Amino acid sequence: MKKQIRLEDKIMGFIASKREGTNWDFKESPHSNNADLLHDIISMANCNHKDDRFIIIGVSDPDSGKGCEIVGLDKGQENRKKQAEIIDMLRAKKFAGIRPEIELKTIFLKSKEIDIIIIFNKPNKPYYLTEDFKVQKKTVKANYIYTRMLDTNTPINKTADFYDIEKMWRERFGLDLTPMDRMRMLLKKPNEWFKDLGNKPYAHHKQFPEFRIEFSETEKGREVFSFFYTSCDSFFGDAIFKYHSTTLFELQYFYVDETRHTIGLPKAQTIYFGDYKNWYYYFDLSSLDGLLHYFLTDGNIERSAREDKCQFLFFNNQDEQKQFDNFLKYNQELFKKMKAEDCANYAKERMEKYYNSMPNHDPIFVNKARKMYDRWKAEINHLS
Repeated sequence: MKKQIRLEDKIMGFIASKREGTNWDFKESPHSNNADLLHDIISMANCNHKDDRFIIIGVSDPDSGKGCEIVGLDKGQENRKKQAEIIDMLRAKKFAGIRPEIELKTIFLKSKEIDIIIIFNKPNKPYYLTEDFKVQKKTVKANYIYTRMLDTNTPINKTADFYDIEKMWRERFGLDLTPMDRMRMLLKKPNEWFKDLGNKPYAHHKQFPEFRIEFSETEKGREVFSFFYTSCDSFFGDAIFKYHSTTLFELQYFYVDETRHTIGLPKAQTIYFGDYKNWYYYFDLSSLDGLLHYFLTDGNIERSAREDKCQFLFFNNQDEQKQFDNFLKYNQELFKKMKAEDCANYAKERMEKYYNSMPNHDPIFVNKARKMYDRWKAEINHLS
């Protein structure tokens, strides 16, 4: 609901401006020609703007004489499309690699339906076709790169200026980012790195070898999560992230199940149920620790060495984690009644023998939190 309100406010702001802009365009009625629609989407996707882009259908063009009037759309109106139809159209076209990502939203403004094609801002520019797409007399040309400057798209029979195309490629390769931000971007593509963990004390990006990671010698140590693996022996060390000879940051990494599997260092989130306090292990995949874990597991974040079930929780951002914590808070009774799996009981027995007592951090709680997480994810997927 909050997202819809924000979108309505944003669109009303565009309408109130009485003009079109770099990242928004008004259409009084749906596109009658898919070549025009594709040209608009590609132009928007390639524009130099830090926010998402919006094709607003059901509002008159400011130059039409109506001055950005909210006209609205009728159900079943000719040429009006559903989201699946637009996505299928994009999938059917031969793009050079990645396609623009879109979402169609329908909102009500002054009791009238308005369709919004949202083109998400992604660093995958330039988007362009490798094969002509022609409908009637309109052709979206192969290898032509379209963009949008202020309120005007590159004409369908022309390509963007060299300077604008160069900026798109620089964004794709992260050349306009700081070394820190480039490192973050490159870690999201672990297959583009040379790494031989366990045999080589370093890794480097294949195309940009000035970006390196140096792995220190390891020391033996155990965390609660160590006892969930077949072997509870773990080893931890430091990963030093460098740009040329400059250290950007340092993080810890772990070998678990002896040295069979390498992970980042998860964080622990404290949970209070009345006077009872415990915590679960998690990775925020938008954080540096989360990116390291993603890198070390080649994107297979829940992978284990010998089919041991993963006990970590994974969130795309802090907002997502807050949603889960609220889910836990409002389902305390369900949590208390839930039975832990055998792996948690076994982990507890091993911990008690190792420490000669039970530490504050309870593997039973860790496992039940993971089971609640699985239930929460299932409910989200069902609702979507």
